[in-house]
Amino acid sequence: MPSDRAGYTLSVYAIDVSPSMGELKADPGGEKKVPKLDLVKEFVARRCEPKISSGRKTEAVGILSYGGKTNNQANRAFVEQNPEDEDPPYANVSCDVAIQTAKPKTVEVVMNLDLGEDEGNPVSALMVALDMIHTHKHTKSWALEVVLITDGESAFRQDEYEEAMGRFDDLGVRLSVVGIDFQPLSEAVDKSKSRNKRLSEKFWRTFVSMLHERISKTTESEEMLPTLEIFDDSLQESRLPKAAVVNGTVSGIELHIGSPEVAPEQAITIPIKYSKATMKARPPTLSKAWKPAMELQAPTRPTLGNQRQSSNQLMSSLINQSQSLSQGGEIPKMEDFASMISAEVKHHSTYVLKKSDNNDPASSQLGTQGLDGEYLDATQQATQNQDDDIEEEFVEKEDLVKAWRFGSTWVPMEADTFEPMDTRKGVEILGFFPKDAIKRHLLMGEVRFVWPDLTSPKGQIQFSALVEGMELRGMCAVVRWVLKDQAEPVIGICLPAMDFPGEGKRLDFMYWVKLPFAEDEHNFWFPSLTTYKTATGKVVKEHPLLPTDEQCKLMDDLVQSMDLDTYAKEQAKRERQQSGYEDEAMSEEEEDEGETPRWFEPEKSYNPVIHRIKEAIFHASLTADLDANPLGPPHPELTKYFNTPSEVVERSEDLTKRLKDALDIKKVPPRTRKKVQKEGLREDEGYIDIDELFDETTASSQIKAESSSQATKHKVERPPTKKVKDEPRFIESDEEVEPLNIKAKPKSGRLISNENPLDDFKRLIEGEGDVFRKAIRDLGVVVEENIQSSFSYQNYPLALDCLREMRSTALVYEEVETYNEIIENLEVKVKKGKHKDFWETFKEAGEEVGKISPEEAQKALDEYE
Repeated sequence: MPSDRAGYTLSVYAIDVSPSMGELKADPGGEKKVPKLDLVKEFVARRCEPKISSGRKTEAVGILSYGGKTNNQANRAFVEQNPEDEDPPYANVSCDVAIQTAKPKTVEVVMNLDLGEDEGNPVSALMVALDMIHTHKHTKSWALEVVLITDGESAFRQDEYEEAMGRFDDLGVRLSVVGIDFQPLSEAVDKSKSRNKRLSEKFWRTFVSMLHERISKTTESEEMLPTLEIFDDSLQESRLPKAAVVNGTVSGIELHIGSPEVAPEQAITIPIKYSKATMKARPPTLSKAWKPAMELQAPTRPTLGNQRQSSNQLMSSLINQSQSLSQGGEIPKMEDFASMISAEVKHHSTYVLKKSDNNDPASSQLGTQGLDGEYLDATQQATQNQDDDIEEEFVEKEDLVKAWRFGSTWVPMEADTFEPMDTRKGVEILGFFPKDAIKRHLLMGEVRFVWPDLTSPKGQIQFSALVEGMELRGMCAVVRWVLKDQAEPVIGICLPAMDFPGEGKRLDFMYWVKLPFAEDEHNFWFPSLTTYKTATGKVVKEHPLLPTDEQCKLMDDLVQSMDLDTYAKEQAKRERQQSGYEDEAMSEEEEDEGETPRWFEPEKSYNPVIHRIKEAIFHASLTADLDANPLGPPHPELTKYFNTPSEVVERSEDLTKRLKDALDIKKVPPRTRKKVQKEGLREDEGYIDIDELFDETTASSQIKAESSSQATKHKVERPPTKKVKDEPRFIESDEEVEPLNIKAKPKSGRLISNENPLDDFKRLIEGEGDVFRKAIRDLGVVVEENIQSSFSYQNYPLALDCLREMRSTALVYEEVETYNEIIENLEVKVKKGKHKDFWETFKEAGEEVGKISPEEAQKALDEYE
């Protein structure tokens, strides 16, 4: 019978190794020709790989071959009883691997199978396989299967087929016959094949049909019925990536509606079961191992035999140890060495207390004493040059306590410092709200199935009534889930679901999804894509950032042309036409039943990382020399969703060009900024002559220096440091007065000062950093303040100069909207202020300071490009 649990499967593979299996055959997934037996080995190895990877002891596998050597219990028993019989039954059938838990050694035995010299009898192989299953200890809940692989080129006796059918039915074993180069059941047997192959193929068709009719009378399960498969299709199916189907562990808990402690007469308690519906799959992890052990367990070459000579010390010690344990003192086989050594390496941690010899106050703090191993590793590189001065003291693990990092120090906490939360195991319903109010992104976590306890009829009725009430009203439940007493509570949501497995049958259950707490949710806000507002809140209806009707129409057509489901329907339609179906389109009933073709199917979208690692592990486990036989390319199923279908790309190519022209999409040129050429110091600059400075006979001294913040140089004459007491010096002209170069400081939050706005603005534009918009806005505010604080019209010329520089900069750096907003705000402020006459001066300046028109902005943009 089929197994309802993960594992509990038993599969016996009967492999034909007759001489005809050495003939070359085209690889169904490749271009070269390889022997049939090599393809069969790969097929069996791939069928065993999931069982080995699962690591479950309830995944049993057996291997037998026919057409080669003879090694089975039935033949040995007959020969012992009839030693003179020259034609014993079940000859040339070998039990290579007895039924046992699937291990890598099983695959290695399969890969080392050799061609036989005799024609094997597949019926005898089936009888031996059934004997193996009969003697194996298992219960009725196990799923039993025999897989026979043959090319049908051998003649064989068919006198035991009726007995084989009876044993398949009695033992409850499923049969799968995989024929190499067999015709599909919908086609007649090809008469151009050899006589033995035609007869063999007809025999297996009749055998499977009769066994199917016999077993279908005693079971309703489709999984128990025998099948006749084509080898090429089965091989390609085995090469497909397969998701590991794991049945979740079922656990029990109680569902509470109301509080039994507050109002026990009104509270309802329902016993329920739950299991995981989804869980994040992770790729196999790497573990550290002992290299000599890995060399002993590496795949062996078939030409090396069962023994491998080695001269290293490890091998010699293992041989001596095994000889001392064995009675005959024989040299052990290579496969026996793996059980004598442990390949996996365990690691442990040591804790040290680092003490420095110097008087560094930081080294005396608890947080830097090295009590945390990760902290020591992070600071190891920084303190490598001080290792000689640091003294290490080993600390026992029992002397350590856990600590939290609080600022620059550590806060140690004992294990029993805080009492655990006083929570009780169970699921408590906190309330209900409409399902339509759930945010969609909250339902993307791990999901659990929730259903009533099947041993409680009362609980089933209560749970079914709860699900039906929630479903009819379109509600969902917010629940508080606690897995065990004094555990952390989790907030989740329960969604009702109803499944109808058959007529008159209904299955009520719930989906549970974890909800985030306030600290878990992150919000991201962005401005509207259809409404554009200025800095003052004014809504702009026409703007380069707002799409036009033509652009929206082209974008809708582009999205529709790239509809992948439409492409999938057209592709399915073409396939139906090629198959000769008269009904080209699918009926509405088929679409309602969920048979509508889809390009992306989640159940077939495998994780490329996980399956690529599995492919690498599988290939390395079967390959002795990875350099000579490297890993091939990934399976097409892993990469089919990487690229857009070529037909969709061709269909949307013209629309893409039209949309590009309508949106005026151009490549953004790299920004080129003006670099200030800084001249170096001359030989007589950059130093002070101390003797000349303090020479009392010198009337004055000159110090030459260059200002790096100005584009021009100024020679500054400074008065002498020391004055002669008896010879006072008087200023005879204004040229002798030294100008004071006092650097003005901008107001808080600004980059431009009110005293030197134009120089500060030029310095920011010519310097490093993307501060153009900030500089323009700050200069606009400074211009407005200088006008309001102007004495008469004293600050008007400087304000106009600032506006001219601001306008030219806005044209170059595409800040037209910013400048126009500043001019609009300036007009409002000036007309309301005390210097209304400035606006007349502004109008007289004309276009040099006026608002920038769209034509002028586009012209400047074209010239810049």
